[in-house]
Amino acid sequence: MRGQCDVLVASFDPSVLRSSGVELLQTLWAHGISAELARDSRSPEDLLSKYRDESYSWIVIIKQDNLLKIKTMGRKDIPDADLAVKELLSWLKSEIRERDSRSIMKFRSATSNIPQPESTKTLDSGQEQDVHVLVAQTKSKKFNRRTVVEEAQTSAAKLVQGFLDGPIAAIETSDTVIDMIRATSLSDPESWRKVEQSVSTAEKKYVKEIHDMLKGWRWEWESKKRPPHAFVYNFRTAKCIYYDLES
Repeated sequence: MRGQCDVLVASFDPSVLRSSGVELLQTLWAHGISAELARDSRSPEDLLSKYRDESYSWIVIIKQDNLLKIKTMGRKDIPDADLAVKELLSWLKSEIRERDSRSIMKFRSATSNIPQPESTKTLDSGQEQDVHVLVAQTKSKKFNRRTVVEEAQTSAAKLVQGFLDGPIAAIETSDTVIDMIRATSLSDPESWRKVEQSVSTAEKKYVKEIHDMLKGWRWEWESKKRPPHAFVYNFRTAKCIYYDLES
């Protein structure tokens, strides 16, 4: 199973595909945009038939005179775009930001419906949130058990809110890879090498990009620019994991 690939570069002229297509592919790679070269196709119908089971975000078709036609996949509300080659990078980067923003907003919308603990919050069953008060054996000051329970719930709510200040890496992969990432540690490079060795050749570069993103966030945490909490969200399956940047 291959990892996320943003762009499929195509042309209905085999010679153009192997010259301008390869050049465009290298340009996209150089700017951190994942892309692949399409197989020879005679028409749009032939091309879409060959890749109907794939999950590219955009198909870029090279036409004559340095003109491109871009098909946005999975979005019937977006018409095909006709661009000059020199306009492609800025167009794609804008679209990628918008796509990733939609994925993150979808995630946040889903998590916003999760009940937050409050001092008077009760569970759906009518029972109060479960708080176990363990008193030390040494002689201690008298305390109000109800106050302790309420303060514990409030403190937990603040902690959860602090976690949500962390960034989210919205990625597209399998839940198996997500589970492997959960077991890694940024202070243990070997744990990440094991993940790279466990995925297909096509996914190795994608896993490295995820690793680099998390390492960048760790550096920002060490520079006091962000909290040590992060999340990895698989927008293919909607699975989300917490990732400790301190680990």
